[in-house]
Formats: sequence, C-alpha cells, structure tokens
Amino acid sequence: MTTSGDGPLVVVVMAGGAGTRFWPLSRRARPKQLLPLTGGRSLLRLAVDRVTPLVSPERVLVVTGAEVAAAVRAELPELPAGNVLVEPCGRDTAACVGWAAWRIAAASPDAVMLVVPADQVIPDGVALRRALAAAAATARARGGLVTLALRPTRAETGFGYQELGEIVGREEGLEVRRVLRFVEKPTRECAEAMLAAGTYRWNSGMFAWTVGAIRSELRRLLPALAGGLDRLSAVPAGGEEFLDTWRSLPAISVDFGVMERAANVSSVLVDFAWSDVGSWPGLEEVLPAVAGGVRLGDVVTLDGSSNVLVSDGPLVAAVGVRDLVVVATRDAVLVVPRDQAQRVKELVELLRAAGRDDLL
Repeated sequence: MTTSGDGPLVVVVMAGGAGTRFWPLSRRARPKQLLPLTGGRSLLRLAVDRVTPLVSPERVLVVTGAEVAAAVRAELPELPAGNVLVEPCGRDTAACVGWAAWRIAAASPDAVMLVVPADQVIPDGVALRRALAAAAATARARGGLVTLALRPTRAETGFGYQELGEIVGREEGLEVRRVLRFVEKPTRECAEAMLAAGTYRWNSGMFAWTVGAIRSELRRLLPALAGGLDRLSAVPAGGEEFLDTWRSLPAISVDFGVMERAANVSSVLVDFAWSDVGSWPGLEEVLPAVAGGVRLGDVVTLDGSSNVLVSDGPLVAAVGVRDLVVVATRDAVLVVPRDQAQRVKELVELLRAAGRDDLL
C-alpha cells in the first residue's frame, strides 16, 4: 500500500485529552488514552500500533500534556524522545495540530500529515491503514483538507456529522466525496432525519492534509493562533517565553476553527467498525457482552442486566441491579444510572470545586 508524491508521510497522534467521563479510573496522571479499556493494551498503545505498519516510529509524533508526558514516553519507548510534543496546558485541538504542523514543516515542508486521536477503538487496522493511505493520496492530489467519513449506524446525538456532496475521486478503492457542511451534535429529530436522508456520515476525528495546506488555512481562519505558532517556533521549547506564548494561544477545536470554515474539504468514505468509547456505557461497543451486561476486572453479578461493572482492585459484586454503571478503584466508587453516565464529567468538576485534588 503506497501513496503517491514525494513528501514524507507523518502521523500525528492527539493524546492530550483528560477523559473525565471515565472517572474514577481515569485520572490526571492516567487519563483515558492510557487505560486498557479493551482488556489488554492501552488505547494509546493500540492507536500507535495501528499506524506503524504505514509509517516507521520515527515518523509518528504524539502530542500530549505535561502531566502524562513521562507515562506516554514509557508507553511508547520506540518513539524518539523528541517525537513526544508536550503541551504546557490544554489549548484544544487546533493548537495541537498546528504545533505539530509547524514542527513538521521545519524539517519537511512538503510532508503530508495524518492526524488520529489516541482514544478510539478500531479493531480492523488493515482497513484503517487503507483509509489513511487514501486520505493521504487525496490530500496530495486535491490539496485542501481531508477527513474520514464513517457510515452511521444509529441516530446518535453526541457525534458530529458531515453532509456529503458529489464524488470527487477514488483512492485505494474508496470513494471520495466533497463535504458540503458539518453538523455538530444534532437534536434527536435532526439526527434521525439525517440518518434517513443517506447523505450524511459521522465525523471520525481523523484528518489528512499537506503541512502547507493546514498552515495556510490556519493563517487564513485563525491568524492569532498562527502568529502564536510562528513565535513558538522561534524560541526554545519549555522556556518562559515559550510557556507564555503557549498560554496565550486561542483555545478552539480544529473542527470549529478550521474544518467547518474551510472551502476545500473532502472525505474518504469508510465502513470499518469504530468507537470513540465516549463514556462508560460505550464499553459495550468494544467488550464482549456477558450475562448481566459488560464486566471488566474482578466482578461477579447475579440476576442483573444491562450493567457496566468495572473493578480496578476491590471485588465488585452486584445482585439484582439493572441499567447501572459501577466502577470501583482503591479510593473511589462510582455508581450512576446508565442513562446519566455522561454526567460523570459534571461530577469531576464538582470534586475539583471542592478541592478534592487527591481524587483527580
């Protein structure tokens, strides 16, 4: 599997999320992407393993936060130390991909970037690599910005959608279409209508572009961010000027700040299994179902159904309960109805406001 063109292919793995919806297992020092939520290797380890058959470890950059940088390096010992870019604080994904683009451009101004999140579950690595190769070839051939469009399986209100237009090409046997517009987290009624229309697909959170294309769009659409990245490139990483400049960068996602406003966006249509494992009930998409629901760790259950039961230490024993999420660690126990699992993020904010840093 190859991509055309002379510029090198570089994969950027975004690994800076806090994963607060997975508290109490997810903590600042061990966020979601470092958890073995599929029962084996961490999500970050799996993400890198999926792309390294496409590029060598020397062409993988991981962008992460200062609190977990040491853990990320330990998880990925094959990466050169300089390939782990450490954000002093979170400034959202536009700054993340922009910093990586500026770094890559300094060494390889004709490179093509592939951008993937660290916290997705994609069982079929071969299909993913085929799609990423198609996206890279599209970025080289068409310019502009490229993303992957996932076939929706339900009227999901928590995802972003793309409305797709005409076919503009085919790469690696996959159809490429123009993106007409993005719709972020629609209402239930709107999601059902888009599903019925058949011209909408889920956003994947994965992108491809030449470094020239993304730098040009950042300069056009987010000039304050681009100016800050110019200044960062001129000073030593980690120094006081670097830290001050980084903190001053606008905090905005690449989706809102760039993708939704860019003029030339295309999507590679893909059909592989995918999950962003967005909250505890999302484990049902990636773990085998057993009697009573989903279990991870030291768990026993009797006469229960539709539960998510997780232990990172003590035995969790559940009798006759239904539609619950129960997660136990050495210092905290979470109990929440399945349909309110997204509110765990609110609970983390409550703990932060109460000064319970020992639990964060």
